[in-house]
Parts: sequence; C-alpha cells; structure tokens
Amino acid sequence: MTAVNPDPCDILEWDTAFFGFPVARIRGDVLTRKRVRQIDTWCQRTGVRCLYFLARADDADTSRLAENNDFRLVDIRMTFVHKAPNAIRNIECVASVRHARSEDIRPLQDIVRESYHDTRFFFDTNFPRHLVESLYETWIKRSYEGYADAVLVAEIDSAPIGYISCHVNKESHTGKIGLVGVSSQARGQGVGQVLVLSALEWFSTQGMEKIQVVTQGRNVAAQRLYERSGFLTYNVQLWYHKWYT
Repeated sequence: MTAVNPDPCDILEWDTAFFGFPVARIRGDVLTRKRVRQIDTWCQRTGVRCLYFLARADDADTSRLAENNDFRLVDIRMTFVHKAPNAIRNIECVASVRHARSEDIRPLQDIVRESYHDTRFFFDTNFPRHLVESLYETWIKRSYEGYADAVLVAEIDSAPIGYISCHVNKESHTGKIGLVGVSSQARGQGVGQVLVLSALEWFSTQGMEKIQVVTQGRNVAAQRLYERSGFLTYNVQLWYHKWYT
C-alpha cells in the first residue's frame, strides 16, 4: 500500500534552483484555517521563502483566508479550451510558419524579453527583474531542447518574428500550448493567430482531441487571440504568492 504524503506543500526543485531560494507550492486549491496553520508551520520548518498558491476563484472563504494571511494576489489564471482542432480556417498573413531550428534560439530569446511583462513573476516585484527575464529566455531554450514536443516559428524573409511551443499528452489526447510570443514590430499583422492555427493543425496530426492554453487575466490581447481562434473559456483561477522572511 502506498503511503500518503501528509505535507501540505511541495518544494519546487526547478524554481528553487533557478531563483536561488526555497520555493514551494500548496497542494490543492482551497484553504481552511487549519490548513493555513499547517502550511505556515511547514514553510517555516522547511525554510521556504516564496510560496505559490493556485486557488479556486469561486470559493469566497479561500479568498478571505488568503487575504487575511499575507497571501498576495498576483495573477488571474485563465484556461481556454479548443475541442475541434480539425476545424481550422486559413487567414492571410505575411509570415510563414515552420519548425524551430537551433539558430533561432537567440532571435527567439530577443522576442521573449519583451513578451511576458503581464505574468505573475513580473507583477511580483519580490523576484529580481533580471532573473524573471532570464526565466523566460531559459524556458524557450528548454522548450526547443525537448521540454516541448514542438516549437513552431513564424518568419518573414527568413527572420524569426514569433513562436509557439506545443506539448502533447497522448494518454488523454490533450494538447497544450505553452509559450507564445510575437516581436513588437510584427504585432497587429495576424502573426499570433497564424501561429495558433498552425499549432492547432500540428496537434491534429498528433491525434489530439482537445487543446488547452493558459493566459493572464490582465492580458486581454491574448484572450481575444484565443477567442478568435475558436477557444472558449474553460476555467478561471487565482494565483497567490506568500513570502516568508
């Protein structure tokens, strides 16, 4: 019989190594007074400095307990779902889309640096800005190196102007869009949508029946992009951070 781990949180090894201090995440999406006491005791015992909590948006007691116990709301997490990846329509766009190559990494990292200022890590100023910028540069590099199942690149005249990373779960037949970015000079030209539709087409070739993507509540432009591409809102959650000294 498998033993049940009684800890209320998990240490996040990658985040801890990257930021240089212990980072953890609460298990589950609701709080009670008893759980808050258990969480604080565990974090103090393990030396956690930053604690992530992804909460249900429809539980008023959890929101009140978070606010009253020094959790800071840093993001609204919106999940969109596309259930018909075969229903893809073409749009006119000056860019062409292909799979990423090793020589794309530097240009893509240049786009990354200007693309994620709406995220919870930028919003929470307790994180050093240079590390947050480096976080997404590392993320796109790791995605190309195998963390993602595919990275698609939009280009004009052989110059990368955007990207989208794709992940597949063959057991559940579910695809997930990870990072999406478009160069500031190329925005407003349909590049984002042609990348999303190209990703949907790729997911279809992989046998995926449902595609998920997550964005920030403050990123209205991304929400509109996914809605135009046939996605519907599936879930809304709240990201909280709590810092311990």
